[in-house]
Amino acid sequence: MRRFAEIFMAIMLVAVALILFERLYPRAVIAPSGDVSSLLRRAKIVFVGDVMAHTPQLNAARRAGGYDFSDVFKYVKPIFGTADLVVANLETTLATTPPYSGYPLFRTPAELARAAADAGVDVMATANNHSLDAGAEGVRSTLRILDEYGIGHTGTSATSERCAPYQTECGGIRIALINYTYGTNGIAVPKDVSVNVLDTVAITADIARCVDAEVKICLLHWGVEYSRRPSVEQRRISQFLNRHGVSVVVGSHPHVVQPTECTAEGVTIYSLGNFVSNQSDRYADGGIIAEVDIVEVESGEFEYFLNVVPVWVHRPDYAVLPVCVGDTLKMSEQQRVSYSRFMSDTQTLFQNM
Repeated sequence: MRRFAEIFMAIMLVAVALILFERLYPRAVIAPSGDVSSLLRRAKIVFVGDVMAHTPQLNAARRAGGYDFSDVFKYVKPIFGTADLVVANLETTLATTPPYSGYPLFRTPAELARAAADAGVDVMATANNHSLDAGAEGVRSTLRILDEYGIGHTGTSATSERCAPYQTECGGIRIALINYTYGTNGIAVPKDVSVNVLDTVAITADIARCVDAEVKICLLHWGVEYSRRPSVEQRRISQFLNRHGVSVVVGSHPHVVQPTECTAEGVTIYSLGNFVSNQSDRYADGGIIAEVDIVEVESGEFEYFLNVVPVWVHRPDYAVLPVCVGDTLKMSEQQRVSYSRFMSDTQTLFQNM
């Protein structure tokens, strides 16, 4: 009888743990339609949202003789370590010399790229409305710095030639990433650099350049700022991309989390929200990390699985907190209120999809 009671208690503890896990990690999950045991190749790609650097963030990272942004990534580095590829949206320009600045014209120390690379970021999307904040030289210096720290990039070019798709191999699967922005805040693109502006004709041509890629991924800077629902235009563009062979669509720019769509044939993440920023308004003080698993089955086709991990930005160190850390990390009463509100809002958003 005692043995039976112990077994029953163990089962109950496992059940409670699973329930808590599901509550803490809102997810969009598609069950496999094939036999998981028949998987041939598999790749896990992690996507994170807007990497921004407002003036208070620069002040927080300032050290004697330079800057150190490593606190931003310290709690998410283990998540990055589980991925074959980590992709982030770089919504600033990078430079090696002052002056540095935050909004409205972002110019950030190169140490941000160093910290991102140390944490495991592999690729950064560079086409967004702040790509030209520091002019043509800002485009060139950003790409030079990313190259220096071994971070791949797509979306902008240091020459007048159009940016080529970023192509790589993950888990033996050939993958291509393309990146576009709705605009550049009214700043004309200088003739000696290139920024990928969202245009269906150009996108079609770029997709054709990815002929060797087995999986095509499009990173889009689009949508309406601070809207928690995708616009009609976002849905239209996503459908266009799907028709032209893009399996994974990942959005940024709204600065808040928007719903996701996941089927066995592909994934659409309308907005990842902010990864790190100084924005503290409700819904904008965090975002999600999206983990996309791409798996091959015996038919040779690929199936897609999505898991989302909500993250919240802690101040004054601007550490990005996944829920597994934030739930137990010591913080002020007001921070706890804001943290809990963001996690609850995010959970509700995914429950109501």
